[in-house]
Amino acid sequence: MQNLVNHIFEDTFVGYWLWDASTHLNSCNPTFLNLLAYPEADFNASEAFWHDYLSASDLFDFQNAFEELSQTLESKHISFKWRMKLPNHEVRYVRAGFRNLVNDFSVEAVVGSFVDITEETLQLLETQKEDRLYQHTSLLGKSGAWEFDFTKKSFYLNKPAQKILHLPSACVDWDVFQNIFAHEEDFLSFKRNVKALSNSHNIFTLEFEVDKTLGIGRWFRIIADSKTSSKVLGIIQDITDFKLFDERLNVIFERSTDAHLIFDENGIIDCNAAAVQMLGCDDKATLLRYHPAYFSPDFQPDGSTSLEKSKKMDALARQNGYHRFEWLHRRLDGSTFLAEVTLNPIRLNQKDALLVVWHDITERKKAEAKLAKTQLLLAETQLLTHSASWVLDLSTHTNTYSSAACEIFEIEDVSSFPKINLLDWIDETTKAQYQNLLEQAIQNHEEFEIELSLNLSNNKKKIVRKIGKPTVSESGKVDKIVGAILDITQERKNQEAILIKQEQFANFITNTPAAVAIFDTKMNYLAYSQHWINSFQIQEQDLIGHNHYEVLPNIPQKWKAINDLCLKGEIHHSKCDSYTRADGELEWVRWDARPWYLDSGEIGGIIICFDVITDQIEAKNILILAKEEAEQAAVAKTQFLSTMSHEIRTPMNAVIGITHLLMQNAREDQAEYLKILKFSAENLLVLINDILDFNKIEAGKITFEEVDFSLKDLLINIRAALLQKAIDKGIQLKLMMEDDLPEAVKGDSVRIGQILTNLVSNAVKFTDYGRVTISASILKKDADSTTVTFEVKDTGIGIPQDKWNSIFDSFTQASPETTRKYGGTGLGLTITKRLLELQGSKIQLESAPGEGSTFYFDLRLKNSSFQFKKRTEPDMTIQKHPSLKGLKLLIADDNRINIIVAQQFFKRWDIESDVAENGVLAVQMVQQSDYDMVLMDLQMPEMDGYEATQSIRALSNDKFAHIPIIALTASAMLDIKDKAFSVGMNDYISKPFNPDELYRKIALYKKENIQAG
Repeated sequence: MQNLVNHIFEDTFVGYWLWDASTHLNSCNPTFLNLLAYPEADFNASEAFWHDYLSASDLFDFQNAFEELSQTLESKHISFKWRMKLPNHEVRYVRAGFRNLVNDFSVEAVVGSFVDITEETLQLLETQKEDRLYQHTSLLGKSGAWEFDFTKKSFYLNKPAQKILHLPSACVDWDVFQNIFAHEEDFLSFKRNVKALSNSHNIFTLEFEVDKTLGIGRWFRIIADSKTSSKVLGIIQDITDFKLFDERLNVIFERSTDAHLIFDENGIIDCNAAAVQMLGCDDKATLLRYHPAYFSPDFQPDGSTSLEKSKKMDALARQNGYHRFEWLHRRLDGSTFLAEVTLNPIRLNQKDALLVVWHDITERKKAEAKLAKTQLLLAETQLLTHSASWVLDLSTHTNTYSSAACEIFEIEDVSSFPKINLLDWIDETTKAQYQNLLEQAIQNHEEFEIELSLNLSNNKKKIVRKIGKPTVSESGKVDKIVGAILDITQERKNQEAILIKQEQFANFITNTPAAVAIFDTKMNYLAYSQHWINSFQIQEQDLIGHNHYEVLPNIPQKWKAINDLCLKGEIHHSKCDSYTRADGELEWVRWDARPWYLDSGEIGGIIICFDVITDQIEAKNILILAKEEAEQAAVAKTQFLSTMSHEIRTPMNAVIGITHLLMQNAREDQAEYLKILKFSAENLLVLINDILDFNKIEAGKITFEEVDFSLKDLLINIRAALLQKAIDKGIQLKLMMEDDLPEAVKGDSVRIGQILTNLVSNAVKFTDYGRVTISASILKKDADSTTVTFEVKDTGIGIPQDKWNSIFDSFTQASPETTRKYGGTGLGLTITKRLLELQGSKIQLESAPGEGSTFYFDLRLKNSSFQFKKRTEPDMTIQKHPSLKGLKLLIADDNRINIIVAQQFFKRWDIESDVAENGVLAVQMVQQSDYDMVLMDLQMPEMDGYEATQSIRALSNDKFAHIPIIALTASAMLDIKDKAFSVGMNDYISKPFNPDELYRKIALYKKENIQAG
């Protein structure tokens, strides 16, 4: 048994560490030491490795866990997932587990196990990176995909396409798709082409201007192809930028300072203003009357005739697709100028033409001629070297260097060169040789080259190559030596490094921590690593000179064929392959095989790199299984929240609805109790909504719209909605807006309203006297956007500074007394903070106990040119709802209490109503009676609201396709709403419903029906 324990401890792939309580000594297996790359000799003497490998937070967690395990007599197990940095700066991901071993009286030991999970963690990170890359490329390409199903007569849009088209649903019909076209003829062309693809395999492309609701002046391109006889696949792309590019290109043509002309076989077709000015014409019409040949002299500077040479230039341009050359032109007044001409062949109106650009280079040529005279000396030295040049004047015995020598000699100013005597810097070992070469050069008129070791004035050492060439005067004597000097310090260092690397190569191959082997052309071993022997389980022997196929006779035939291909110059690799070992076990591996070359360029053999990845493959399979289980859990969580939302909000509908009814004619002694009941029910509803909103944010399901809205109207409506609460508390609720606040902006008005409502509602809740002030002012404004500062200030209870950060944490309030006195989940500010962060903003706070609080944030909103109707201040007096007499509707709901509440309100509004307790009855009753609209609950027995709506819409009579159907549900999940609209419902009311909101919805659709009739 002890041998088995020793085997598990010593030979397993799991690293083990043990702390003996009696001796306080550490011990571990080799796997643990290999994992940490820790020196075994120092292991028992120190516990410092925990400090070296763990971050501060991980170290703190480990120390707490170790203290707990080493001091408690109860058997416990603690797990961690660590990111550990090794001494060689390599990072490994490790799953660690610790357990204490106890007897009846004491802790005997603490043991830890460690598994290297680096590979699967990196694979997971790579997968996440690829997912992000896919999302980013869709956004960058401004394109999305769609599919049309002929059998369903509907479109399916992927998420990028939905975002481009501003559509909330992935499934849409022809009517919805028609709304994106600005012109009906474009839509009819699109529809005709899509239907034509059912009988052909052609591809069609359509560019069209989109409806102004998607943006003014925007253009889309649709490309489609038939996938099968029943489906068409296509992409939709925003090409507004390309259209703008065409416009800019036209601007470039007209505003360019270079002359642009378009020629065809008949002459000049068009030109820009620069061409008119360059040729000395009065206007474009004057220029277009002349043939292009008129603007060239008879002969060009090289002696060729302009007529013949122009034909050659045109032919070269058409042959190569582009041609650039210099040409002498003549203005209308007879003067000439030299231009750089660029010819580009183009097709214009189904004919061949040339786009010609003339750039006047007359002044440039004059400057180049002057510059050429000053560069004769430099040109001569650059024939010898690409480095700095130098001149030794033998008459004055002074050296002159070019400015490039500053870097070689590490001198700042070129004026220092006359003072430099190179002999003072030359190492004594080469100084005499250099002086002899100079004397021989002067005597024999010979060039020379020498490498010199220099000790510069800043004590740095340099190695340079100096080349010299004597120049002879008219008297036949050498008067100067000119040459070049090249810094070869790094070159010599590289050569030395190569020699060292050659010596280290053999040791590197042997000791490299990878399975690597080098073979000659006959597959005999030239070098191999120890890891190679271990991976193939080769018995210890010297493999040099042995044939690979004799050492490993079980090598698969396919690998032998690949090796033969590599010996012919090919490169092969595999990320995942398998083979059966000599002991019958299946191993998964990745490998790379490629040729290596001799100095002559011939193939000298092949190099094979090999890595066993069996553990990684098994870990990957485990990760895939875990991913599937996590996805199933997410679906279950969403279903649970939807169900619980419905179950809680359904009775809340009855509580709030009946409370509203009772308050209409309540006795004075009952009114106060009903107000308390209404307040408590509404608070409970706020708690439910906060929890659902928080869950959606945590799940990453929050999306932000970008629509035109009136910022002033939004602020006025928020104040109006909360004014009654402020009046009930006896405090003021003020709104302050700058006069130059924009009338219209683009953004998500719902989420901005949610943020401000949260802040203002909190301010009113925690303020017992004084006022709450809402203010909005412009922080910054440019052509594209406006940054607005929003501020909510109150004179309430205030918040201690040490609580400023914690109140934004989930389920946290400033103190337990706050929760007991004012209620709430502690999620309102958390939701506000998250919503702002998702929009690139940040909530700020200034407060003091007893002095009130100020919450403020800056939000960047895109400018909008949308014109809203001028609104009037809302009438805050309570108005009686006008009668809706003559309206008949069907309410489909299986909850009797909800029906009673709704019908009581219907009676007050003079609405006639019938009840269907399930979806089957609802479909039957709609056909039997003439209803103006249907209120449809989504969750009912026998047939739910979704199926019932689809059945009604499928009825043959046209009225069933247009009768308003309003969804009723207690669920607040986003996908529930999307599904309701996708099956054909017109609107959505969440239970518990507000009577005013219910009245407005019914009145709205009654009005629409009257207008439609």
